[in-house]
Amino acid sequence: MLNNTLNRTLWQSNVIKKAAVLTVVTSLFLAGCGSDQHFKREVEGNEDYLKSPTLKPLIIPKGVKIPAESGDFYVITTEFKGDLGKKLDIRPPSLPIPTIQDAFAFYNSGSVTFNVPLSNNVWGRIPNSLSKKNIPIVSRDNNTIKTDKTFMVRADEEQAVQATYSIKRQLLDNTETITISITSLARGMDDLMSQPIEVQRYVVGLFNDIMDDVAPDSVRVVPPKAQDNDTEKDNAESKKPATAVNGTNQE
Repeated sequence: MLNNTLNRTLWQSNVIKKAAVLTVVTSLFLAGCGSDQHFKREVEGNEDYLKSPTLKPLIIPKGVKIPAESGDFYVITTEFKGDLGKKLDIRPPSLPIPTIQDAFAFYNSGSVTFNVPLSNNVWGRIPNSLSKKNIPIVSRDNNTIKTDKTFMVRADEEQAVQATYSIKRQLLDNTETITISITSLARGMDDLMSQPIEVQRYVVGLFNDIMDDVAPDSVRVVPPKAQDNDTEKDNAESKKPATAVNGTNQE
């Protein structure tokens, strides 16, 4: 009996130690993933192709006949000057996501334009949304909001950018059309306004953040899982009217 108890205690102790080790390793792994976001923008795998030698001209020996030249097999030798290897940004472009029913949005040339019913009071809630993100407002009226320079931080970027925005509104019947435009964008001393992907990323990012703030509760709450057949059957049975039970006659 004593041996069984001792064995059980040792077994439980080993299980606890293994669980603790796994917990520590998992925590370190998750912490590493949380701080290093390069996996979002780098290509994984072998990069030996970058060391491939350039093509050499084909040498034809004298007396050997070659087929007629065809453009179908022509190899373009123009040097590619774009990003290669780990400098290649593989992140997809950001897309505006309206979270309000009957609203729509689209991106075009540095601006996100969206139309939304007036009943949602999106325009009135934008200043509070900007304040939550520490984006200062330098001027504001009923139809225009202009922000001061502010640092915008993304988890997949090593360095923050400085940006300014202009937000305008137009009323149409029972809807309002709001346009969010980026008016300046720089990372350190580099002006990013001439880089369409960067401009889209930061103006759409702000729009989606605002949409997250003004989203109705129905969008935020995860719907409960459907009940299984047995539970539904039990619920159906419980809703049936009760039937009278006659007493048993005793002789």
